[in-house]
Amino acid sequence: MVKGKVTDSSTGDPIPFASVLLKGTSVGISTDFEGNYSIKARTLTDSIMVSYLGYISAVKALQKDTEQTINFQLKPSDFEMETFVFTAGENPAFEIIRQAVGRKKDFDKRELKAYQTKNYTKIEIDIDHVSEDFSNRKSVQKITAILDSIKQLTNDEGEKILPVFFSETLSKFYFRTNPELRKEVVEKSKVTGVGITDGSTTSQITGSAFQEYNFYKNWLSIVGKEFVSPIADGWKQFYDYDLVDSVLVGNDSCYLLKVYPLREQDLAFTGTIWINKETYGLKQVDLTIPKEANLNFIERIKIQQEMVPTSAGPLIPSKTRVQIKIGQITPKTAGLLAKFYTSADSIQVGEPRPTSFFNQSVILMPDFDEASEEFWKDNRQDILTQEEIAVLKMVDTLKRIPIIRFYSEGLKFFGTGYLPIGKVDIGPWPGFFNYNDIEGVRLGMGFRTNIKFSNKWALSGYAGYGFKDTELKYTAKVTRILDRTHWTSVSLYTQKEIDQVGLEISSLEGNSVFLAASRFGTLRRPYFSRKHQIDFQREFFKGFLMYSDLTYMNFGPLYNFYYLEKGTGDYKSTFETTEAKIGLRYGRDEMILINDNQRESLGPLRWPIFDLSYAKGMDWLGGDISYSKLNFYIYQRLNVGMFGVSRYEFDAGKVFGEVPYPVLKNHLGNETFFYTSAAFNTMNFNEFASDQYASLRYRHYFEGFLLNKVPLLKKLKWRAVANANILFGSVSDKNRANAPTTDPMGSPLETFGRLDPRKPYVELGYGIENIFKFLRVDFFHRMTYLDNPGAKPFAVKISGQIIL
Repeated sequence: MVKGKVTDSSTGDPIPFASVLLKGTSVGISTDFEGNYSIKARTLTDSIMVSYLGYISAVKALQKDTEQTINFQLKPSDFEMETFVFTAGENPAFEIIRQAVGRKKDFDKRELKAYQTKNYTKIEIDIDHVSEDFSNRKSVQKITAILDSIKQLTNDEGEKILPVFFSETLSKFYFRTNPELRKEVVEKSKVTGVGITDGSTTSQITGSAFQEYNFYKNWLSIVGKEFVSPIADGWKQFYDYDLVDSVLVGNDSCYLLKVYPLREQDLAFTGTIWINKETYGLKQVDLTIPKEANLNFIERIKIQQEMVPTSAGPLIPSKTRVQIKIGQITPKTAGLLAKFYTSADSIQVGEPRPTSFFNQSVILMPDFDEASEEFWKDNRQDILTQEEIAVLKMVDTLKRIPIIRFYSEGLKFFGTGYLPIGKVDIGPWPGFFNYNDIEGVRLGMGFRTNIKFSNKWALSGYAGYGFKDTELKYTAKVTRILDRTHWTSVSLYTQKEIDQVGLEISSLEGNSVFLAASRFGTLRRPYFSRKHQIDFQREFFKGFLMYSDLTYMNFGPLYNFYYLEKGTGDYKSTFETTEAKIGLRYGRDEMILINDNQRESLGPLRWPIFDLSYAKGMDWLGGDISYSKLNFYIYQRLNVGMFGVSRYEFDAGKVFGEVPYPVLKNHLGNETFFYTSAAFNTMNFNEFASDQYASLRYRHYFEGFLLNKVPLLKKLKWRAVANANILFGSVSDKNRANAPTTDPMGSPLETFGRLDPRKPYVELGYGIENIFKFLRVDFFHRMTYLDNPGAKPFAVKISGQIIL
């Protein structure tokens, strides 16, 4: 008997489904999912051969021993598109694919009402392809010198692999179809990694809920991109196939087919799939996204999966292995290799649990991080290899090295804006320094407590000082978290700050670059805002959030502003508002994580997010003005298949009552050089205001759909984008009348522009992203209101983005 294991020489990972053959005979077998093989034969030949698509075949000599172990480490080979040879008649593989596509509903797990599995997931992240320049840095040499005492992990070419993260998770995964909901209960989790200080947040994203790959979908979402399945309904537009062989996989006779993308830069797979001869269900897949695909930084994505039938018929992946290899961003840096593995057992099919059960997408059991090594040895579905044990030891050593801790904390500080120091985080760093015409040089500093301080109380504060206006600005907030399951919190907030009409900080928090650019230089219609607020929110069931607040705000203009007081017609320049608001937000399939003491949205998967709010301004409790505001907002991400991905935002509202124009909807323009999706990019600041309005902002990302077909451009991996923004709005006569055109001294006043309710504001845009893998350039044409003072019919906007 000959047995052994076949692995990838560059990563050390097992190679499943490889063909192992006694050379010169027909005796052979395929490796299992862990890369193991075992061949029993009455007589042995002099050598044994291993081959697999995407790897260089290898041959080793056999001894005359009765039992022997022969391991193989195969070197990857660059995938090359084979020349297609067309012969008379249809490709025989097409009928097999046609049958598999026609029977998708028989095997798609989404046809089950509900199912649950017990899962084991492990994730490893390594630094590899360390360049010579990178290795020669003094800081890196200090690290490698310390690691010399540990058994080094290398690939077959002798290059060092530096592990920086390793996790294991045992969980129960629940799924129901109508509505489509998922939930993962993390029973045990062990996380070790460079820069990882709080395992609770990390453990929510290292389970199996984020490692789901269903090839019965037409499109698979991987690293935020949409990849077309080899058995998608429109398979013939993307793929060609070769019928290679008929093989036995376990007890099932299967067709073995090679899969090729028709265009190498499409987001499509290449590799091998096994289709059951009798049922035409998928048995196994081993598929790769090659480096030629229109992706940034990623050299390879590899997915290996084997399926098992449920008692009801549809298939569920029993084992999945994913590799994502990120190349060197510059020649002086290193690459990254992320490896994910999930196995599922104890599969149960039954009646769906109530929707309330899925209220929280990921739940950590109270003792999720308390487990001995003996527990893990007894409960792992797969034992750790010697290489993985060495990885654990190396990561534990790395994270204690001072220089590593310095760099990892620095990266987190840059990314989050805050630097953790014990129970308090210091930041945000964009607020440390500003310069503008009102404050001159402004210095500031803030803090917030983290979960080490408390999981029920969250405190934050900020203070800034302008050396020109010699004014102190401050913000302070205290939050009490009442319920973390049905997220419920109440907050008290106070602020003294400089803001800008139509460019309020609260509405631009998600656009940090644009916000920072608008706070430097000349401020537009600035005013001092003194605000006190109490707010409350509660999630009643999954995706359905109710929020409310009571806010007092003082408006103190720092520019020439007046309005006519209702009833008296007197000139006034300051006003106070007391506003009570209530709102409802619903996202049917929105993924929410609890990050320390904050809820973090990962966005919608398929359905739109709705937000409806009503606010009442009162002329009591310090308020001067009585009014009402009604607002309705929708956001959705649309996957339009081969044409790319779209996003749209619909925003409509009405202000009831007579109010100064800063209380109206001051539509956000953009006079900066930077592109932002939150604004109308050819509209000037404060150009239009409305008391009733409806807008639609639509943007489309073609990915590689258009430019992948242009011979010269496709090598650059540029991607086309398009924008269409439209706005209807108007202002009532009473709100026009209370905005005087001259001040009390007779000098002209700058007020606001008005939209004709019969004539929308329209701008159209197109552009290119992924220029040098970082830059985006957009070209906008303003189609209406071209005769307005200062109107620019054409604008060019740039932005920087790191996208895959």
